[in-house]
Amino acid sequence: MESGSFSLAIVCSNSERFSYFKSVLKESFHRIVSLPFGKRIEISLSEEIFDLVLVDAAFESAFNLQSIQHLLEHKHLRHKLFVFILNSSQESIKHQIYRLPNTQILFEPVDKFSLITVANTGLKISALQNRIQIYKELLEGEQKLITYMDELLEIDQMHQFDRFSEVREFLLTALLKKIELTLAVEKAFFGFVEKGEQRLRIEQPGRKNSLERIVYFSFEHSIIQPLLEQNKAQILEHADLSDDFVQELEEFLGFKIFSLLFAPVNVFHREFGAIILINKIYRESFYENDLAFATIAAQRIAFIVEEFLLEHPQSGDLSEFSASPVDAKEAEQFKIIQNILDAVNFGVVVFDDRSNIHYLNPGAQQILNFQQPLTQAKRLRDILSENAINEIQSLLRKEELPIVRYEIQVESRLFPDSYIGLSIYPLNSEDGHERYIMVFSEITQTKRIQAEIIRMDRMASLGVLSAGIAHEIRNPLAGIKAMAQSLEDELKEEPQKLEYIARILRQVDRLDKLLRAFFSYARPARPDPSPVSIKKIVNEVYPLIQSKLRERDIDFVTGYASDLANVFVDQNQIQQVLLNLFLNAIDAMPSGGILRVEANNAKAAMPVLDRRNRIPTLLSDKFIEIKVSDTGIGISPDELELVFNPFFTTKSQGTGLGLSIVYQIIREHGGQIDVKSVQDKGTSFTILLPAV
Repeated sequence: MESGSFSLAIVCSNSERFSYFKSVLKESFHRIVSLPFGKRIEISLSEEIFDLVLVDAAFESAFNLQSIQHLLEHKHLRHKLFVFILNSSQESIKHQIYRLPNTQILFEPVDKFSLITVANTGLKISALQNRIQIYKELLEGEQKLITYMDELLEIDQMHQFDRFSEVREFLLTALLKKIELTLAVEKAFFGFVEKGEQRLRIEQPGRKNSLERIVYFSFEHSIIQPLLEQNKAQILEHADLSDDFVQELEEFLGFKIFSLLFAPVNVFHREFGAIILINKIYRESFYENDLAFATIAAQRIAFIVEEFLLEHPQSGDLSEFSASPVDAKEAEQFKIIQNILDAVNFGVVVFDDRSNIHYLNPGAQQILNFQQPLTQAKRLRDILSENAINEIQSLLRKEELPIVRYEIQVESRLFPDSYIGLSIYPLNSEDGHERYIMVFSEITQTKRIQAEIIRMDRMASLGVLSAGIAHEIRNPLAGIKAMAQSLEDELKEEPQKLEYIARILRQVDRLDKLLRAFFSYARPARPDPSPVSIKKIVNEVYPLIQSKLRERDIDFVTGYASDLANVFVDQNQIQQVLLNLFLNAIDAMPSGGILRVEANNAKAAMPVLDRRNRIPTLLSDKFIEIKVSDTGIGISPDELELVFNPFFTTKSQGTGLGLSIVYQIIREHGGQIDVKSVQDKGTSFTILLPAV
């Protein structure tokens, strides 16, 4: 192992032994310091932090742990490896050291190669722990950016503006500067879309925020054209950077673009502009956290701009948004607002304090799945559930108007667990009754995507750490097993000691099994898909659980659509998924019940979150839906959010990796998995897999 920049402290009173240890370990450490016994060891850890401490106590008759206790507990050394050299008579000290974490014991006489091996292992552990801490701090820091986005960017300042020109100025100056500082990017732009010309207009402010110059960038036939049309944020890197738009932007900037994040801002579902972030300062490319941050920031900007245009229908700057010029007289007329509200697909409802509806736009009708003509919506109970109405009325009683950005759950025939984000504003009325304008949009998918982003980041980070830790543990574990097997051969005539060796081997095998599960989670094998019937996969898994079903008195029920398409999957991996779900369901029904498997052609696929195009293109955009449900004890709401997390388990003998591996396999297939549960009633897993 190369010496690198590692330092070693040798606690030793014998200069000859110190010289010997130094000569053996000089290839691994660039600095080796001697610390004698006999007095309290005073060292300056503020200037130097040791990577490993070697304590030579073999010839110290009065040695005890108290003499170096302050070293063991020091904040800079508590996670470092301590290697103790003892003699065969120091049995009591051996038992004390054995209980301490991060310690190794070597017995005199010390084998040169054993010493080098232990030292190098300690250095690897030290380096791994340092990386773990760095990853942990980085992940926590970037997640806090998303959590505190509004406070960091101060987007709500746009509510204070009276003219659209002030909104534009904020977007081009203060907001961009805050994004640059928050995400540590080299340059941030806000480009306005000129749809007719197929170009982005970037305005560069001069001193005192005066306009310095306007630059136009064509996006016709560019990679960003479909992103604008689909309102889809994406990280551009590698081959994407050869795009004409990126090349033109690079020429304008005068420096190399290594990575670019493009986040469109659509207002009233029309292309309005885009946030363009160029080059991370402290790393090569943007991560998924940056993508999530920019996406949510773009949505917040769009929401506030829409609010502004609705609250200021007579703004002289409305033409800045409109695709065609609007003169002042037309802008004053309510007809423009009416046309806008009829065209958009967010909901607008005007109602009074008696729950009578005075206006309902088509967007609200679609979101709430109101099947009757708009004129038939007379009262709030016609479009909302009683619970939703009570929550809105409670808000009106307790909160001051306007009520901005509030979320409630609504009951819909299409989506049983739907959420809407709403804002409520007062409306002047001449009939003596309070009237309100409620603006809302369907946010179920947004909430799900936000939760999925956080889960993916957490699982990806834990996967990297798991792989590193498992790899580092596996090598010494193999050595332990080899030595134990050698002892087993030597102690054939001593049955009592053989039992000890057998216990060691069983525990080593148990750890090895856990490590294989680590690798399955951290580095899942790429699927080898082929067309196959899901019914065939279920039939091959069923014999593996048949005896358990009989023991628990559980009925196994299946149901398949008559026109069910084949799935395009890796048959072995999906067998592993179903077997895991079946076994969990059986464990959840100790007193019997029903395990049900149903498969149907999915009416509509949920969007697969893969914004960096890591999942391979599928042969079809069609999916089948597989539902595995039981009538068992269910899962509590607190635990339901954690079921796919690595190492989370409610079983005494579980590793907590089963459902994490299931999640990874489904993701690798470009599919999706979701879980719902009611305590004491049962749990249901819904899987979407690509169909042929």
